[in-house]
Amino acid sequence: MNAISQIEGSGPQPEDGWPEEGLRWVEDPRKHAPGLDAVLVWAHRVGASRIAFQTGDPVWIMVHGRNHKATRAVLTETEVSVITNHLYGADGTARLQGGSDFDVSYAIAVTRSERLRFRVNATPIHTSRRSGANLVLRPIPDMPPSLEAQRVEPEILASYRPRGGFVVVSGSTGSGKSTLIGGFTVAKLMDPNGHYNIVEGAAPIEFLLDRLKGPTSTIAQTEIPRDLPTFEAFIRGCWRREATDIIVGESRDGATMSASLNAAMAGSTVTTTIHADDLALTIQRMVALCPGDERDNLVTSIAQSLRLIINQRLVFSTDGRRTALREFLVFDAPLRRRLMQTNPGDWPDLIRTTLEHQGQSYDKAIAKALEERRISPAVAETEMRRIG
Repeated sequence: MNAISQIEGSGPQPEDGWPEEGLRWVEDPRKHAPGLDAVLVWAHRVGASRIAFQTGDPVWIMVHGRNHKATRAVLTETEVSVITNHLYGADGTARLQGGSDFDVSYAIAVTRSERLRFRVNATPIHTSRRSGANLVLRPIPDMPPSLEAQRVEPEILASYRPRGGFVVVSGSTGSGKSTLIGGFTVAKLMDPNGHYNIVEGAAPIEFLLDRLKGPTSTIAQTEIPRDLPTFEAFIRGCWRREATDIIVGESRDGATMSASLNAAMAGSTVTTTIHADDLALTIQRMVALCPGDERDNLVTSIAQSLRLIINQRLVFSTDGRRTALREFLVFDAPLRRRLMQTNPGDWPDLIRTTLEHQGQSYDKAIAKALEERRISPAVAETEMRRIG
């Protein structure tokens, strides 16, 4: 019996630690990693949302927002290097030592019918002894939960699929942005009256949706940088593919933001993610991402193309897990006209004022979750302090 099959059905608990500690992490790079695969399968079984390998540290996992040590022994520089090269390729460690990070996906075939996938970020770090690496793996569910299971508000359900325009889902890392967009995408694919041609570029792809055969809609997914080098190149190619919907995994630089806005202005529905802590900061971040030499035109494009912004946070829930709180605003024609008439530097204040009587602010989301008993009074108080 191999290490993976021993783990299955054993009912492990995160606080007990990884029961198979001591297995060799990697035996044959890029081919066979008994220890690495076994600890990842165990972490998945106990519900981990994050598994971290760092030079000089034990393996850590996070389960429902709480950290647990998975191993007693710490990882040596050699062990982290071997794991890095297995995840990325022979030059993985050299890439980190050269001052670059990387994002890839990693898959484990547990059985013929079960396959686990993880998104990987590897970043060079400096330790008290010398340079090292921090490898963070986050499990990718096989399919996103339904919009009903994600408790998506009716106002969002009525507005997340405009025929053209810009839809933004923002939040911090690990706040469920990709899961929410995945739920949107599945709903579109399975709509018999949809007739969508969806193309997605992500780094990496979270949910492989080609297995879903929609009655009237199609999807094609591209992984950046494995299939195409950049998001900009992906979006540029979408112009020739008559895509009705373009999903851009993350708008993280000026080139991507510029290309996304141009696609939205050309008639496609563009859905993307941005790292920001609330709605006002999201629109401020969008303006900041516009390249200086194009800013005036692109800021006008933001005002004309915006249809919906959702900002999401995951907080501790009364069932011991986590639940989503959302701040959102639908950008109807009157609001877009107000954006056009307002200095972009004043857009955050306009958003905050508009949220008082339109959309849903975080104070409303917190009050609603408390009323539904999804969160405790202590969590509600903490979140109210967070929003000031």
